[in-house]
Order: sequence, then structure tokens, then C-alpha cells
Amino acid sequence: MLPEVKFERVVRFARADAVGVLVCAGFSLMLSLPGGAWVFAGFSALALLCGGMEWHGQERLRAGDFGGLQWLIGAQACLYTVILGYALWRWQHFDAAAYWAEIPAPAQEQLRAKMVESGLDPEADRELLLRTMNALVCIVLVGVSTLYQVGVALWYRAQAGAIAAAVENPSTRAPTQD
Repeated sequence: MLPEVKFERVVRFARADAVGVLVCAGFSLMLSLPGGAWVFAGFSALALLCGGMEWHGQERLRAGDFGGLQWLIGAQACLYTVILGYALWRWQHFDAAAYWAEIPAPAQEQLRAKMVESGLDPEADRELLLRTMNALVCIVLVGVSTLYQVGVALWYRAQAGAIAAAVENPSTRAPTQD
């Protein structure tokens, strides 16, 4: 594939990825602030900064600056760190009673019925069930993030030669579409 085509693919992907992170993190921040979820708001703000890093990197690449690639790779590493930090914090500070209180009453009834059906005591085993569910959520979050953030960072890095060639010879680089 031609370097300019790879360059354009990287820039478009980076823009889309940055927008996705900015929208998700911004929405999370807006939801967490009014409810006083300060820790979640902090992690959301950090993720928002990571999205900004990726946006900055793709803008630098669009301007013909090869250094933008390091911003793209760094944004993935930073976002991975934020997600890992959130999962570890959630794992360590999980409050089963508070979580149970946030579950709507109809869902609580369904969970109680399923627990009885499974041979569990809804009162004695509830905390263990909720902690297990929380651990599973954390494990899946870290697993998916590991695959995605590390995969994207490695893909960006693999495109370095094509990006360098496209940046060195701007006359062959296709104009970026906004």
C-alpha cells in the first residue's frame, strides 16, 4: 500500500478514535459531576485529556509533523493507564451495600429470585455475588482495554515508516479530508 494511503488511514482512524474518547469521557464527566461521584469524575477527566492528546497528535500529523505519531502512541498508553487505574480503584473500593442500594427494586427482586433458584441465600450470599460481578467487570474492562489500546499503539507504531515517507514528501501525500 502506498505511504500516503497509509498516512491518510492513520489520520482518519486517529481522529475517529479521539472523537470517541472525547465524547465518552466528556459524557461520563457530565454525568458524574452532578451526582458527586468525584473519583469517577477524576478518571473521566483524565480520559478526556487522553482523547485530547490523540486529537493533538492527529492534528500534528495533518500539519506534516512526524512528532504527532508519538502523541498518538502516548495517548493510547495514557488511556490504558487511566483505565487500569480505574479498574484497580473500583476493585479495591467496591462497596457491595452501596451498589445494591443503587439497583432498582425490580432488578433486586429478579436477582433475589435467581439466587434462590440457584440455591444461594439472597442475604448471606449477596455480597459475594456482587463482589464477583464487580471483579468480572474489572477483568473484562482491563482485558478489552489491553487488547484495544495496546493493539492500536502497536498499529500506529507499525505505520511509522509510511507516515515518515508521507511527511517527508508532502507532494505525494493526499490532502486530508475534513
